[in-house]
Amino acid sequence: MPKIKANSFQNYYMYGRHACLAALNNPNRKINKIFVTSENFEEYKKLIGDHSYEVIDNKGFNKLLPTDAIHQGFCLSVKPLEDIAITELGLNLEQNTLAILDQVSDPHNLGAIIRTAAAFGIKGIIIPKDNSPPESAIVAKTASGTLELVPVCRVTNLATTIKILKDNGFWIIGLAGEGKEYINAKQFKGKSCIILGAEGKGMRRLTKENCDLLVKIPISRNVESLNVSNAAAIAFYEASKVNS
Repeated sequence: MPKIKANSFQNYYMYGRHACLAALNNPNRKINKIFVTSENFEEYKKLIGDHSYEVIDNKGFNKLLPTDAIHQGFCLSVKPLEDIAITELGLNLEQNTLAILDQVSDPHNLGAIIRTAAAFGIKGIIIPKDNSPPESAIVAKTASGTLELVPVCRVTNLATTIKILKDNGFWIIGLAGEGKEYINAKQFKGKSCIILGAEGKGMRRLTKENCDLLVKIPISRNVESLNVSNAAAIAFYEASKVNS
């Protein structure tokens, strides 16, 4: 598989009701043009406002999108959200949980993890600029509107980023099968960051070495591992118990 480069970002067509409505409600989202059915235009005329738009039918959507795209009568030509700095992730908050994805490469997994992060109050997701999916229609659709809610910070060097987090009082927790402890809510008190590794390979050696603690999920011996998005859901749920 070719490496995913940081400069692979470009305008794209976002589709699906939840993703598009969330984007329209996000003042930080640059929308080039809206494509919408007549029914949706009448219902969301105020939200569409002064944006450039075009009312089209299913034939029009088929010209813009893949044939299997579930668009629900909405499609936006958008620019990716601007990169944010790690300092924008609430490093000064007394209680804050962040997540790092160490080269998770599947856009469906990234979108699902973003959605789960929104559900369980994760304040931000950090990913490397290279070998991570660019913002795309698949990420946005899978995230189901939460791409506009959870900050995604793309960084050049994860080791340097982890050091910054440690210098700001964060406890770094790596999710790995060889972890000595089972994951639990007590590990997320105060400032914490959970790291999840790539599909199949897991965390890279250097990333693992920079963790303060390695933990694992108690699963059946009949199953070797969980999909990274499923593992993220369990980890984020445990983290959310701190404030429940």
